[in-house]
Amino acid sequence: MYRFIIHNAVQTNMNYKLNKPHDKEHKGTFSVAIKRLMPLMTGERKNIIIAFVAIIITSGASILTPAIIAYTIDTFIKTKNWGGVLRYSGILAVVNVISLITSYIQTLRMGGVGRRVLFNLRNAVFTKLQELPVAFFNQNKAGDLISRINNDTDKLNQFFSQALMQFIGSAFAIFGAGIFLLAFNIRLGAAALLPALGVLIVTRSISSWVKRKNKKSLQAMGGMSAEIQESLENFKAIVAFNRLDYFRDKFNTANQANFEASVGSGMASNLFMPMYGLASGLAQIIVLSYGIYLITVGSITVGLLIGFLLYVNNFYGPLRQIASVWQSLQLALASMDRISEVLDLKSDMLILPSGETIDHPVLEFKNVSFRYTEDTEVLKDISFALEKGKTYALVGPTGGGKTTIASLMARLYDPSSGTVFLNGNDIRSYYPEERTKKIGFILQEPFLFTGTVRENILYSNKEYIHYSDEQLVNELELANLTSLLSKFKNGLETKVTTSGDSISLGQKQIIAFMRALLRNPEILILDEATANIDTVTEQLLEEMLKKLPADTTRVVIAHRLNTIEHADEIFFVNSGSIQPAGSFEQAVEMLLHGKRER
Repeated sequence: MYRFIIHNAVQTNMNYKLNKPHDKEHKGTFSVAIKRLMPLMTGERKNIIIAFVAIIITSGASILTPAIIAYTIDTFIKTKNWGGVLRYSGILAVVNVISLITSYIQTLRMGGVGRRVLFNLRNAVFTKLQELPVAFFNQNKAGDLISRINNDTDKLNQFFSQALMQFIGSAFAIFGAGIFLLAFNIRLGAAALLPALGVLIVTRSISSWVKRKNKKSLQAMGGMSAEIQESLENFKAIVAFNRLDYFRDKFNTANQANFEASVGSGMASNLFMPMYGLASGLAQIIVLSYGIYLITVGSITVGLLIGFLLYVNNFYGPLRQIASVWQSLQLALASMDRISEVLDLKSDMLILPSGETIDHPVLEFKNVSFRYTEDTEVLKDISFALEKGKTYALVGPTGGGKTTIASLMARLYDPSSGTVFLNGNDIRSYYPEERTKKIGFILQEPFLFTGTVRENILYSNKEYIHYSDEQLVNELELANLTSLLSKFKNGLETKVTTSGDSISLGQKQIIAFMRALLRNPEILILDEATANIDTVTEQLLEEMLKKLPADTTRVVIAHRLNTIEHADEIFFVNSGSIQPAGSFEQAVEMLLHGKRER
């Protein structure tokens, strides 16, 4: 009966859970983070080069200053050549003015780059979220995803726009000061650098631990954001049941976890500053003690010792600055890990090549099984077919699998095994635009966007998006929908808020009907679509459904018996199985007894 290019395809149920305990720790490093950000810095090469040159000049100025001071002391102050002192004082002033200007240029350029990278990064994360299937959003809390888009990207931006160039400049200053220390006197220079070697070894050994602490803090922040978002969404129910104590307890638990994680992160990150300060103090004591000895034996001059002390300060000062931005670096790497967890995800809802078909039903399930998690199988090897132009009803007890079947029909999910066919082709061979045009899906609680009735009924409907209000009203009239439009005080321009509080629940459902019917779908799925509508409006909607084209296939999920009375065929769904219910009376009896007839 069927002939397909691809008959069977590998079917997967991917685990999209972020921050899974069994996940391996991401090996995020500074170089990996920069590599990840490089595609987002397209067009920023000029600004980065200018900022890099500016920071080198700034660091170079700080490196030259001690050498100029040491030379001035030994050459001019020692001989009381005040003219030379004034000349070199002027040179120092010029060097510092240049350093001031280049530092400002670097801050200005990298600030702009950081903001634009933040913009591109948030776009990249949000675009990736739009590519992921419904299963991803079932497994992850919206609040945590919001935290990744807002909080984590901002942490990355703060490091990139503020701390990165400071980090690079400090590293350059440390390198330059180290070279001068060893060049002036290799023995005294080696003694000065010895404490730095110790702290660098300690830093390297505990950096991964610090990063884990920072990542745990970000996860706790995401968890608290998710808890707030979930509680506020259900605030009406909390008030209705007078369970504000439950809301407070849940928030306190999340807030306490965030507090403890933040304290742990702060304590770990702030270890570096006192450690580097101690190294600086030890280095100055070593240089001063050993330097005085070398002066007494005539190996160095007083000016050289002063220059050495200044270079020690130039070496350990930037090292302390690095310690101050180290937390920002570790936080940025932890943020990049959390962002990368999203960016690295790939949807398992692939588009397969289409096939050639002969004599096919409009929709068919063939040996379909499905599970939301590994533990529970919701549908078990079910098969059935729907013919064009007929009305089908799915009935059965709550939790039997009716909504899951409807979701598979609309390809909100893919089966764990088996195949769903649309017009004889694997439903996975249709692109989303083509599939959603063929299949209309009206949910029990439709989601509306802030805007107007017009914007909501034309959501994702490119055919009428440029129509004037008059043209759109004409189209609604042709589709027998103008009687529904009269339910809104200001017609197409009636305001709608995200929460839907500006209109009634029944009006929200009317918008959903208009949005679906205006697309003239081949298959219309109604999942308890009239459950929240008054009797008069329900009758009006039923009249609209009767006026649909004769070849439109209707799939109705309902608990009200009057809704399924005139269906051409009724299926009873229970415990993951489906079977024809026979007559309306048989369906009623099966529904009342909650079991299948034999």
